[in-house]
Order: sequence, then structure tokens, then C-alpha cells
Amino acid sequence: MSEAPPPGYALVDLGKGYSARFGPVFIDRSSQRMAFRVGEQHLNPVDTCHGGALATFSDAMIVAVWPGCESGAAHTPTITLSVDYFAPAPSGALVEAQVELVNQTRTMLFVQSLLTIEGRRIGRASAIYRKPEPSGETR
Repeated sequence: MSEAPPPGYALVDLGKGYSARFGPVFIDRSSQRMAFRVGEQHLNPVDTCHGGALATFSDAMIVAVWPGCESGAAHTPTITLSVDYFAPAPSGALVEAQVELVNQTRTMLFVQSLLTIEGRRIGRASAIYRKPEPSGETR
């Protein structure tokens, strides 16, 4: 699937396997934003974005705030992920996430995002990730 990035975004490499099959995800590092376009592979039986697809996208939000997480370069396992759904995302919609690194400790990263379509809030997500070791590996 080759889709041109929306204005202000660049394609981000989330790695192989499940992440690659999700489809293109875009990033705007300067604004800590991410986006994806709802495609046929993301739809549920009522033709809106499946909640699991929104959760998968939300789980990738670490790449917007922590350098080196793309394509598995720095492994940051997810400790917890919570997604609240406010409204459906129709097929073809560009879902954007404004991502914020809320806090970090010696071993954990606390991240949250607000999911929107054309400025309309459709959900929010929060996650705790294991902070990578300086060498890029985790224990």
C-alpha cells in the first residue's frame, strides 16, 4: 500500500510483521503528531474503523515522542494501553493523534494522545512503555 503522506507528515517505518500489515502510518516529529487513513483493512462489520485498529495505531504513539522507536530500533514494550472511544471513524478518514510524553522515570515512559478527525475528537489513549536501555535493549 503506497499512499502519499498528508501535508506536514512523513511516512514512519514501524517495522515488520503485524505493524507492517497495519498499513502506512505518518508522523510529524516537530509537532509530535501521528496519522493514518482508515482503509478497508481497518473496518469493522458496520464499515467504520475497528476499535482494535485504533488501539493498534495508539500503541505506536511512542514513536512520536521517543527517538529511535521506529522499526524496532529501540524496543519499548507496552506495559499498559488504554483507549477511550468517543465517536466512529469512517472509511477514508484521516485519524490524527496529538501525542504527549507526560512523564518518565528511570524505567518507564508515560504517554497520552488525543485522536481526532478534522479537529473532531474521536478518542483518547494513554500508555506506559518500558524505557529502553541506553544501548537500545531492554532487560
